[in-house]
Amino acid sequence: MSHERILDDLLSMGGDVLARLLEARHDLKACAKSHAGNVTRKLDLVSRDEFDAAFAMLAKARDAQEDLSERLTRIESLLNLSSAKKTVKTKKRNLPSVKTRKNRRSAK
Repeated sequence: MSHERILDDLLSMGGDVLARLLEARHDLKACAKSHAGNVTRKLDLVSRDEFDAAFAMLAKARDAQEDLSERLTRIESLLNLSSAKKTVKTKKRNLPSVKTRKNRRSAK
């Protein structure tokens, strides 16, 4: 065999190997994407919009609870009830802010 023939065969084999590696990469990527989709469906995850809505409801409920607690404390103090003296004002918790859709896009 001539040296040119050997080089041509090696180049041809190298091209075949590269093509098969690229095909394997594509197949692995598709398999991983499918598997990740199956896992997220099994975990029963919520969408970002559902999370934002629930978070907003929670913040509103906490504000309402704090308002009611303050009103109750004022009423108890007006009626001179002893529990008014024992009431400890709760600190407002620093909740993580929920980014709006517009802000999330600009943060990316």
